[in-house]
Amino acid sequence: MECKIEVNNKMIPAREGESLLEALREHGFKIPTLCHMNRFSPTGACRLCVVEVEGMKDLVTSCSYPVKDGMKVKTNSQRVIKARKSLVELLLSNHPDDCLYCQRNGHCELQWLAGEMNVKERKYFAGKLTDNPDYSSTSVARDPAKCVLCSRCVRICEEVQRVTAIDFISRGNETKVNSAFRKGLNVSSCIQCGQCIQVCPTAALLDISHLEKVQAALGNHKKQVMFVISPSAIASVTELMGFKAKDKVLERLTAALKRLGAGKVFNMGTAADIHVMEEAGQLAEMLKNKDKEHQPLMSSCCPSWVRYVSVFRPKVLPHLASVKSPGHIAGSLLKTDYAREHGIAGENIYTVSITPCVAKKYEASWEKNTHQGVSEVDAVLTVRELFRLLRSFGLNLAQMEEEAPDSPYQQSSAAAYKLGYSGGKAEAVARELFRIMKGNSKEKFRFLQPKSMAGKRETQVTIGKKQVGFAWVSSIAEAEDYLDALREEGRDDIHYIEVMACLGGCAGGGGQPISRGFDKPKARKKLCGDMEKTATWQSASENTVAADFFARIPFRGNKLWEQANK
Repeated sequence: MECKIEVNNKMIPAREGESLLEALREHGFKIPTLCHMNRFSPTGACRLCVVEVEGMKDLVTSCSYPVKDGMKVKTNSQRVIKARKSLVELLLSNHPDDCLYCQRNGHCELQWLAGEMNVKERKYFAGKLTDNPDYSSTSVARDPAKCVLCSRCVRICEEVQRVTAIDFISRGNETKVNSAFRKGLNVSSCIQCGQCIQVCPTAALLDISHLEKVQAALGNHKKQVMFVISPSAIASVTELMGFKAKDKVLERLTAALKRLGAGKVFNMGTAADIHVMEEAGQLAEMLKNKDKEHQPLMSSCCPSWVRYVSVFRPKVLPHLASVKSPGHIAGSLLKTDYAREHGIAGENIYTVSITPCVAKKYEASWEKNTHQGVSEVDAVLTVRELFRLLRSFGLNLAQMEEEAPDSPYQQSSAAAYKLGYSGGKAEAVARELFRIMKGNSKEKFRFLQPKSMAGKRETQVTIGKKQVGFAWVSSIAEAEDYLDALREEGRDDIHYIEVMACLGGCAGGGGQPISRGFDKPKARKKLCGDMEKTATWQSASENTVAADFFARIPFRGNKLWEQANK
């Protein structure tokens, strides 16, 4: 119900019952928060969003206080400003003084708040937290000394990913965030998605950096460093730099990486096209096998989803596509086919994958992705690390000339960009399946996505007389709910399910630039769509390099390395 409230002596419209914070922000009033996240129920834990409401003795937390018709609010009274400043000063009382070399320097919300509240000196002094950092995981690190107990990481891990790898322990002023039994993340149920890093306001959670490894390899003359850039990372760089799809960001990145010492720079899109062709091939084989009990084939390119299934749903493992992710297909190609054709020893090639995914660092450590002591992917750089690497060499993409990526992995089809957002891969696989199964039919491919993303994310594709069902979900919570619903309803009309662990798919990956809210993934998805229009080919099989390789070495599943070496 519409109503009016008075804010700082100005009348504004609002909806009765909505949170005061939502109403204030909707009309341009800046209210600081640390614990609040859109789409989540309010907790009022940080108290920074306090405002003064006429008739109320105490200040109220605007995130949890409902709007009432005729209420009078002050957002910047002296009482409010003093309270907020005191809260920030208390948070700083036991915080480490290492901003100069902190990974989040310049991107730390506590640092921003201190600046906005005009905090110029330490007013309160408390003993520094002595908990040791946890670097046991291959992807995600924890530094408890920098935790401000905002609860955002705990909530995203529990409510969105349903993993609960971290939670609050102890009580009162002894409360901390830790993993079960205070053990390292490497032995916890963590699926390495990095969504906790995205929502952490400080550097209490961060990714395990591969920057030092890459810089060391660049200085090693015995190694030929080869960068492979994923299409979704190209879209992320485009969005962050304010470029457009036509601005040839891949060519700018190629020139920049060559300047800092890269031997070769490749487009991961070719490997993505091979991946799509392989999954479509496996789906076609599954559909031909009529005797087998129907179970939908599930995508396998997201390492966090694979990790979740192996820990929490082992019965689903046989239904995952046995196909390597695009990054490891690229690594395999470079250390086998490419190395052999160019007379280079595979162990002398140092492959660096650039991706918006933190879990790819974890995936690179899998035993099946290492052969005879040689890893398919030696290092993984997130989009955040890529920008730190470029800054350390003083390189500015806006001023960079254009240089084409190296042959033969130069181009990609529109299908490769579709892997960058939720629903895109399902469409790419459906298009390829249509090509495989349609035979001589003249019917046209149609993949209808629902207009409202609030509805079921599924569609039926007609191929001759057959109806093939495709579905896509992002986040483990969505995946769990959807799989449970399929089982309870006894449905057998869905044949392929695309699962991405991060909200919005890779567009919302844990390795993306830090940004609060959920608007950035939408912008990156739109950019991926714009880049699809600039691609030379629409379907994966139209990529001549990918099709040629696929013709020489047909469907292999996870045996790419061994087959390529034959």
